Amino acid sequence: MKKASDIEKYQLTISRALGWLKEHHEEAIKVDDLSAHYKAPFLYAVLGEPVLAREYLELIEHKYLQQDGDFRTSSSEKGWAHLPCSPANRYLYPNGWLVLAFQKMGAYGIAKKGLDFIRKFQSPQLGGFYSRYELETDVINENYLDSSSTSSAGLALLACGHIKEALRAGEFMLKFIEAQPDLNKYYFSTWQAGKGIMTDVFGNEDPIAADGRKQFCVSVEMNPKNELIWLAGMPLTFLSKLYDYTQDKRFLSGAEQLFDFFDRLGEEKWVNPTSCKIMWGGAELYRLTGNEKVGQAVKKLMDFFSEAQHETGFWLNSTLYKTPEEQPFASKLDGVQEFASEISDSLFNLAGS
Repeated sequence: MKKASDIEKYQLTISRALGWLKEHHEEAIKVDDLSAHYKAPFLYAVLGEPVLAREYLELIEHKYLQQDGDFRTSSSEKGWAHLPCSPANRYLYPNGWLVLAFQKMGAYGIAKKGLDFIRKFQSPQLGGFYSRYELETDVINENYLDSSSTSSAGLALLACGHIKEALRAGEFMLKFIEAQPDLNKYYFSTWQAGKGIMTDVFGNEDPIAADGRKQFCVSVEMNPKNELIWLAGMPLTFLSKLYDYTQDKRFLSGAEQLFDFFDRLGEEKWVNPTSCKIMWGGAELYRLTGNEKVGQAVKKLMDFFSEAQHETGFWLNSTLYKTPEEQPFASKLDGVQEFASEISDSLFNLAGS
């Protein structure tokens, strides 16, 4: 992707996003919910914005980092007022983002505190990470593991040098993919201890219901515009990173199987904002393999995000909301921070091609 026009287009997309965040910074910093902030440190570390990165480091450290090493809105509340189904099913997911960001910044003390909390969630038997936490009693629910929590935690472990634990998480992900009952039709994202892949998830199609099918399964048989495709994207990123580190082709094969699953979805997958993680992980996979099919898919998604961006710089998450007015401000912040970060990483991985 050496065309100057494409590179400039994606850089402009990132610039508009950053401009929107700066314009709304004073309002954003006052939002009392971790969901509005947990991707900001990663974004500003990646984009080389040291002043904003430091401000968010201090915000997270002094307001959201708890004594036990968890990041949450308060001692008794994880957050996600606008989307409580997320921590209900993937409690650790934001923790991995924050540890990864603080490691990038060189804030190793905060990263260590956060990582120590994450490590408590790794299953001694399976190697994957538990996805539910009973905050009222400080008890980890050991009945459920999921691929997003495992991948987010695995990326943090890998970045912080805890290689054996990261590899155990990767081995779990290979087992997880192999155990999928029919990857031609479904990607199930949750594992029940003692039972395996959780497939009894059908019946409720509400995308924000904690027990809804879409929280646990991406289906080829459904309209992909309305599926939570990122469930398959985070493990694609993790397995690609593990392949980069180990050159173990089993991890490469796992990443490729997840990309192939995405490829089987219908055409509207190209206009679904939750395909962002496929773009992110796919760009990493492309850099490592040079697979042109993967590279073209990543570019197509980058084009979508550039074209779908509102002229002021934010994105409407059309999978969950119909209008910008309906979309909560915290959700807009989360989306802008995520998409700008992942477009930046994807541009890095494709720019030399």
